[in-house]
Amino acid sequence: MMQFLGTAAADAMPGPFCECWICQEARREPAKNRLRSLFLLDEENIIDCGPDLAAACMKWQVNLSALKNIFLTHTHEDHLCVSNAGLLIMSRTRGGVPVDLYLSGEAYDTLMESHRLLGSPYDHLDARKSITRGVVRLVPITFFEPFTVDGYEVFAVPTTHRIGEKERAINYLFTIPDGRTLLYACDTGLYPRESLEALEGRGIDILIMEATFGSRLDNDTSSHLNGMAFLQQLDTFLRMGIITGCTRVYATHINHKHEFNHEQ
Repeated sequence: MMQFLGTAAADAMPGPFCECWICQEARREPAKNRLRSLFLLDEENIIDCGPDLAAACMKWQVNLSALKNIFLTHTHEDHLCVSNAGLLIMSRTRGGVPVDLYLSGEAYDTLMESHRLLGSPYDHLDARKSITRGVVRLVPITFFEPFTVDGYEVFAVPTTHRIGEKERAINYLFTIPDGRTLLYACDTGLYPRESLEALEGRGIDILIMEATFGSRLDNDTSSHLNGMAFLQQLDTFLRMGIITGCTRVYATHINHKHEFNHEQ
């Protein structure tokens, strides 16, 4: 049941305030427009919880009434929309069944310091009530320490994508219930040595990796990948046995600031 619910970066595709030729092309073929990055593992588990969650569920006819777990990569607003917490408490059928939000200790600290989840701007959408009543439970996790959640074995590695000075984005390695392994590598730049070594020799079955800047070569790849950096990372993964020649590879989190349209 795994499904991409969104494959765009923070600016979506087309960008709502942009008239570049890429965005104009996208508007001519609305069926191929891309929402911001979200990934459905199954009806109980999702990666990230961004501002396009409700729109994605409507577009793809996804029912999240049985949702149990959210695996958060980081606290940038295109990956975490706190008002979604309020939607849970508005449900007429869940009965207050909690959702666990897995996040790094660094991300937890970011949220607590900024009061994004507990602050007054979200009172009107019941986000605050969802947290304080335990409808959403924050579960800090530790890099490189495996854990199990509802049949998924989970292993989290840090990336070079940073949120402020203290928080690093998580990339998740899942062993899914059918035994296959999936690495969700978004957001990230070129991997740090410690994460490469932690994944060495695993021979991952499915790799989903960001390619934010596409064909553009003039962007810093320390925090996001362009097409060349994407290929460089693949080469490193292959050389270290992180992936194999049989690994299925997908690109996601692609913005509109490049030179290829959907068909290209």
